[in-house]
Amino acid sequence: MTETDEKALWAACKEAGDIEARDTLLIHYMRTVKFIAGRMAIHVPKNVELDDLIGWGVLGLMDAVEKFDHKQDIKFSTYASIRIRGAIIDQIRSLDWAPRSLRTMARRVAASREKLRHEHGREPNARDIAEDLGTTEELVNETLAQLQTAQILSLDDFLPAEDSSESRKLDVVSNTSAPNPSQMAELQEKKERLVQEILALPDQQQKVLNLYYYEELTLKEIGMVLEVSESRICQIHSAAMKRLRSAVREEA
Repeated sequence: MTETDEKALWAACKEAGDIEARDTLLIHYMRTVKFIAGRMAIHVPKNVELDDLIGWGVLGLMDAVEKFDHKQDIKFSTYASIRIRGAIIDQIRSLDWAPRSLRTMARRVAASREKLRHEHGREPNARDIAEDLGTTEELVNETLAQLQTAQILSLDDFLPAEDSSESRKLDVVSNTSAPNPSQMAELQEKKERLVQEILALPDQQQKVLNLYYYEELTLKEIGMVLEVSESRICQIHSAAMKRLRSAVREEA
């Protein structure tokens, strides 16, 4: 699909309400959904099917098509990537993937880590924790890896406990450090300004930031995707960050 063809489709979809043009755009950008779902599949439990991620991503794509303003000088692929990833994460967060056995082991690891930290005055490694618990380093590493995923996917954070009961921090701790409404509004304004600045970056810089921070690709992997050298990707990333820092300073 050429850029001219896509512009014509957006005009038909948004200005004339052409359902066929909308469906054509959705089909065209399904490759973006599959790419993002494929990258995120690496970081979710094995019992989460790739088809589920793709299905959730399609919901994000449909939302992006619905809310996209085709008259602004913004690449839809970049805008849609954020919506697709957000939709997948929202769906994953609504589910509870952490089994009881993982939470039990996680509590033991957390308690051991806290104890060793106080005893030795430093952050314990997996071997220290394994020796303290009388288990293998591999099991500790596996628990920590799964726990990282569970913490990303779940909105509940469970407190370590000696018995088998589970308590959520949400249930027993009040958030006294929560910002007041004016601070929240100010923070939201800063986020919106930053999003605007990101969307105003050249297309190549947007792609690099999206692939690096949202898709979590390495600079080398991004170079392979964009078919340029790793050093060139580093230059593009630096230029984008310099521009964003300048915008933040001006805002301040």
